[in-house]
Amino acid sequence: MKLRKLPISLALGALFCAGLTLSTANADGPKPCIKPTLPQVKAACDKGGQDEAKKMMKALVDKSKAAGKEIKCNGCHENLKDYKQTSNAMADLKKML
Repeated sequence: MKLRKLPISLALGALFCAGLTLSTANADGPKPCIKPTLPQVKAACDKGGQDEAKKMMKALVDKSKAAGKEIKCNGCHENLKDYKQTSNAMADLKKML
């Protein structure tokens, strides 16, 4: 009877260890920004990495939309995987700041 419980105990132990490993992997701090160029963006990145920069960008987009401008992320970024900028990104961002 005890031998039947052994595989279950081992499986639960392995899941517990995997959970600890995954939770500590995210505890290293915020994901760093790739290439902050403007002082305002760099300050947001220094404060909280990509998450803080995204908050700042979303606030700028909301502010622009409230002013009647149709702004989207892909207007300044070619993709949202590595946030590569379009050719007009810096000029557009400076207008929003």
